[in-house]
Amino acid sequence: MFYGWVIVAVSFISLIMVMGTRFSFGIFYISILAETGWTRAATAGIFSVSMLTYAGVSLGVGAAFDRLGPRRMFPLAALLLVIGFALSSRIATLWQFYLFYGVVVGAGFAALGFVPHVSLISRWFVRKRGLASSLALSGQGVGTLILAPLCAHLIARFGWRQSYLIYAILIGLLIPMMLVWHRDSPESLGLQPDGDLDPVDLKRRVPTVGATSGVYLHITKTRTFWALFIIVFSLAFNQMTLIVHQNQYLVDIGFQPGFAAWMLGFSGILRSVGSILWGSVSDRITRETSLTMSALLGVMALPCLIWAQTAASTWLVVLFVSLMGLGYGGVSVVYAASAADLYQGPNFGKILGLLDIGFGLGAALGTYMAGLLFDWLHSYHLMFYLIMGTIGVSIACIWIAAPRHMRADSSRAGTIKNEP
Repeated sequence: MFYGWVIVAVSFISLIMVMGTRFSFGIFYISILAETGWTRAATAGIFSVSMLTYAGVSLGVGAAFDRLGPRRMFPLAALLLVIGFALSSRIATLWQFYLFYGVVVGAGFAALGFVPHVSLISRWFVRKRGLASSLALSGQGVGTLILAPLCAHLIARFGWRQSYLIYAILIGLLIPMMLVWHRDSPESLGLQPDGDLDPVDLKRRVPTVGATSGVYLHITKTRTFWALFIIVFSLAFNQMTLIVHQNQYLVDIGFQPGFAAWMLGFSGILRSVGSILWGSVSDRITRETSLTMSALLGVMALPCLIWAQTAASTWLVVLFVSLMGLGYGGVSVVYAASAADLYQGPNFGKILGLLDIGFGLGAALGTYMAGLLFDWLHSYHLMFYLIMGTIGVSIACIWIAAPRHMRADSSRAGTIKNEP
């Protein structure tokens, strides 16, 4: 078996824990509001600060990954998360929460999150990049499925503070696995990406856009870069806003917290399925078509969530979760594969880190804005309409980025040989 699939499996397990803990903040949000009496905007600001930190360190994370590789960087990042969650369990004031969760945990999420894992998978796969990326990134959804109901149970039994201590222990268990199984690249084992045997074909078909010393200056002058930046900004603005506020919204309109937690977990596993589905489809059709189809399902989902308030209908909530998970859940992996198609090369980690600043900014703005609008209007509906609008903008941007042209040029450059 090609060792790249071991890398995918280790990445999958790591993302279960890392993204599962990040995506469960919405469940903690309910308990923190109830205990502290802080406003929704101020409490959502904890997560917003973590995402601003994520944005601030993303560029450095990409550069550090290119330099250190996963075996050195990932254990250190896991240790940072352990410290951040442990300190968050002991906070007494809002500013302490902003510091320990917002800064320390936020930096850990960046160093052990999307950018380094996509960079790693892109080193190991070219032909099967969409499938491999989707399998690894599906750990995000599986983590939500597992940790959302587990988190609700832990908080009900031990409280949110002890639950953060348990999170710290679970993250710490990842460190030995990372040290034993991760490898920097297929070349470190004498292999080629995808397990192919002919390095000449590899050289012909791997794009090297941006592999220059002036990489940042060069790519930020292109419309391709800004189109991808807007896509990832929109993805974070939409996805993270719903993850943080969805549970509280469902409780507000009459559903039980346990049901809300299970819906968050259900959305997670559907995102995994959607990720694998659309990642595989995007390898066969254009990335543009794949992202458009998945995003449109996300647009169709939001009215169901709005109508659920009037009807108090369980099936509308389930329909929303299904459309958002199976549909919009594919956007992140198609974006990741598109970025790799366009910018794969020695500086890909740096470029992806630069793009991921947009994710941190979008998540910070969306989660805080949703809380602020609720404090003003006592409703999330305006935010839901804004989410639909930004999804539409992201569809336009993938066609502007046009990763299909790079894939077509790469395919014409030489015949790709399969494994024997």
